Amino acid sequence: MKKRICCIVGALLVAVLASLPALAAETAPLSLRTYEQAQSTARREDAGQIDPFGSTRAYLGVSASDQWLKQARIGGLLLNLRLFTPEGEEVFFQEKLGEASTGGKDICLYIRQNNTSGGMMLQVDQKAVDVLKRVNITEIVVVDYGYYIQNTYLVEDFATLRDALSLSAEEQLCVSGAEDPVSVVSADGVRRIIEW
Repeated sequence: MKKRICCIVGALLVAVLASLPALAAETAPLSLRTYEQAQSTARREDAGQIDPFGSTRAYLGVSASDQWLKQARIGGLLLNLRLFTPEGEEVFFQEKLGEASTGGKDICLYIRQNNTSGGMMLQVDQKAVDVLKRVNITEIVVVDYGYYIQNTYLVEDFATLRDALSLSAEEQLCVSGAEDPVSVVSADGVRRIIEW
């Protein structure tokens, strides 16, 4: 079990995503050292242009918003799934739903940030993970404004990692790249780095 959790943590660290609690603007940033590392290791992979985000954002009966958001909106529900810079500032993004890499009825949530910076943090709470699983969103792909893929995450990995860390429903799990630590943000916006 511990070996599986370590593999999942490794996979999550490869991704750059952040979601924050309702008081996102008050969330503490990563340390300056970690931020400088994120800037120096930021990468951009050109995996081909993803279909532009048109006016139709629904897929297999699940809807996404066609607006620029600071908080995910899936099926009309606002979720605590957000993007942040390493300094703790919220990032506007667009959503699009499409076929997941696993095919079938699995859905991918594409998140397009409003800039071309790497090192974004994805924060997500338990309710958001539950809703994503319920509507069969199995992966999240974060792309920059130019449609370059920044990171890809599996929703099941978030659920497993949250369970492994025994997080409460209000705590936000935060991941941001292979070289960056996993962190947890409490309901009052205090960030702590998880040591493994």
